[in-house]
Amino acid sequence: MRPNRKRNRRTNTWVILGLGLIIGFLLAGPIHYNGIISDLRTQLSNGGSDEVLMGELSVAGSTTLLPITQECATQFMEINSLTQISVAGGGSGHGIKSAGSGEVDIGESSRNIKESELLKYPDLVIFSIGKDSVAVVINSNNPLAGNLDLSLEQLGDIFSGKITNWSELGGSDHEIEVYTREEGSGTREVFTEYVLGDMSYAPTASVKPSNGEMRASVASNEYGIAYISLGYVDDTVSAIKVNGVDATIENVQNGQYPITRILWVFTKGMPSKLEAAFIEYMQGPNGQAVVEELGYIPIY
Repeated sequence: MRPNRKRNRRTNTWVILGLGLIIGFLLAGPIHYNGIISDLRTQLSNGGSDEVLMGELSVAGSTTLLPITQECATQFMEINSLTQISVAGGGSGHGIKSAGSGEVDIGESSRNIKESELLKYPDLVIFSIGKDSVAVVINSNNPLAGNLDLSLEQLGDIFSGKITNWSELGGSDHEIEVYTREEGSGTREVFTEYVLGDMSYAPTASVKPSNGEMRASVASNEYGIAYISLGYVDDTVSAIKVNGVDATIENVQNGQYPITRILWVFTKGMPSKLEAAFIEYMQGPNGQAVVEELGYIPIY
């Protein structure tokens, strides 16, 4: 049984603070907001370092964050043997809805929470865990692998179905087989924002439910193309250049690579002691080491 978090006993002060944090996020942006949250984390954990942590947590949302959270949860449970953390994917939209409605304790998103979502779930409290990018990948056996350099406009034409043959890009005379993510995916929404804009995805595009399946589909299809989290890029696929820039952590950090994003976790209302402890672990040195080891970018 989950421990009683006594959320119904919050004082008016905490309610006002929570509303102020949300308004601050909308007006000042994620960086300022996260600074306020950092101070709030210190207040939450004050005096709690000697307490024995126990109880269960459920986490769900972005598949981009899934490997980070799974590894952090494993480490956290080894340190705190009386805790149990279950981690699931489902996409960023699912994470926002599930946390906002109280179905899970912690939600995750690889895109910013929309204003409409904050209006629907006004008590979400948001924390940054790391930074990431969206890379475009092709099959390693594609004749263009290692040399393909496309502009954002060209990518938009490919994923919307205006460019349909590899020969139009200097490759083989074969149809380009496009893979995209499902509605509600944070990776899809970020890619859409930077690349497609108001254009629609090609009706022939094959929809996949996770970064892992997108990568596996391209790895097994010489004529496939997809977009995935930079943290999922490995030697089974070939990441292309975008606007002349390689998709690397260094180029994301120096601002040259054009598609970047922040990775978020959030709770419904002020986090409980156990929720706060796990989020602090993810933001701390051990958690940020996991972020970096898995190919993502630490927040500091």
